[in-house]
Amino acid sequence: MLRPEEVEMLVCGSPNLDMKELQKVTTYDGYSVHDIPIKNFWDVVLTLPKELQKRLLLFATGSDRIPVGGMGEMQFKITKAVQTEMLPMAHTCFNQLVLPAYRSKNILRQKLLIAVQNAEGFGIE
Repeated sequence: MLRPEEVEMLVCGSPNLDMKELQKVTTYDGYSVHDIPIKNFWDVVLTLPKELQKRLLLFATGSDRIPVGGMGEMQFKITKAVQTEMLPMAHTCFNQLVLPAYRSKNILRQKLLIAVQNAEGFGIE
């Protein structure tokens, strides 16, 4: 028999985040892993507090938890946006973040935090 916390993990996923693992499995569309906006993105994400990392995951995937098998089981894509003035967007059904090529790391941080902190998702708890 499963304990209640084991059932919760199977149903809801794991609450333990490892953004470096997510970085390893991320694919890119319009960007490469060596592009400055992508390097800036990961520099910002890896320095965020865990609570904001969870909010980013919720913003991009619709869930602040990772699959039972860990981040390695996840598919995550960052797609280049044409407009550089807009906020990042997400397609949660596809675990896709649409990220403009901002001019600096500070602008990227500012726009990403605005998007993540003001996203409401579907309003389901």
